[in-house]
Amino acid sequence: MQVKDYTYKDITSVNEDSTLRRVIKTMKLHRISAVPVINHLGEYIGCISEQDILNASVPVYMKSIYNTSFMANLDQITIHLRELLDEKAIKFTDAKHPYVSPDDSVSYAGDLLYRTKRTVLPVVEGKMLIGLISRIDILSVSLYEQNI
Repeated sequence: MQVKDYTYKDITSVNEDSTLRRVIKTMKLHRISAVPVINHLGEYIGCISEQDILNASVPVYMKSIYNTSFMANLDQITIHLRELLDEKAIKFTDAKHPYVSPDDSVSYAGDLLYRTKRTVLPVVEGKMLIGLISRIDILSVSLYEQNI
């Protein structure tokens, strides 16, 4: 079984010049935890996840006490996030976010999702984003196939 057989092709993505405000609105509207980022040619350049946004939202001074028993003040995080809303998506894009090709096996995609603790993998052919495959797509394979 190949990734292309389970790829979700109605792709939600954002342009590298979109604002973080647009990224968050897109993620909320489509109820997704990560969104692929493409350039003006439609080429995949990375992903932005909820975790990436949360990491950027924590003020620098709070990051130094992250490993203590201190709980970050949500108001401070919210204030800092508001200051970032008009920044370009490219600033928050994880260019190392893993992706798969349509010819990769579903087993490989599942293993990659599991090992990297991601929720979604972009499906990229050449440089072009052609779809997404998520954890639920991998889990649903068991509903249809006996031999994985």
